[in-house]
Amino acid sequence: MSNLFTKAKKTSTPKKTSAKDKKVRLVVEDSKFFSKVQTLEELQETMKSAKAKADLISDELKDIAKELWADEYEKTKKNPESVMIVQENEKGDTASFMYVPSDKYISINEERAEELKEAYGEDIVEEKTTFAFDSDMVEKYGEVLSMLIENCDEIKESDREKIIKAVTTYSVAKGTIDKFKQYGDVTEMLETVKPVVAIKNVEIIKG
Repeated sequence: MSNLFTKAKKTSTPKKTSAKDKKVRLVVEDSKFFSKVQTLEELQETMKSAKAKADLISDELKDIAKELWADEYEKTKKNPESVMIVQENEKGDTASFMYVPSDKYISINEERAEELKEAYGEDIVEEKTTFAFDSDMVEKYGEVLSMLIENCDEIKESDREKIIKAVTTYSVAKGTIDKFKQYGDVTEMLETVKPVVAIKNVEIIKG
């Protein structure tokens, strides 16, 4: 006798596994093929190297911008939000980019959540719990669970609390970036909760 869980399992799409068999080799006659593959390989390597350099410089620029942003926050006592970071050279050209801190933060675990709450209070952490069926209990009581509408009592008392699993996640609370001064030093808070930041519109503007 089938139930809701076995039916769902039967209709689910199986995961595809990568083929390990030797691939068919098709020979190309085009005389330009070899040079195109060679050029593409070289370009991909160049792009990979350029990205690594760009990421490094991006991190350095973020550090410079973070310090200026924190100083502005301390001075005005409020979140400056997105700001333009600029410098003009002797020719009158301006190097600039937009520094964009967001109200999003790196993930934290329960231990880190407790540390933050202890240091800054309960409001700095958001706790969210989701519930899901325990797969072992579904295997064991799938038929019973699909007929719960009949209010059956076939589930063992000792297993009832195992059927539903609670998964709790923790995150820095929304709006924390606007309250940095309430918690103390802005630079310290940036390092503590680590809001996600980005730089945009990197450019040199000719004078």
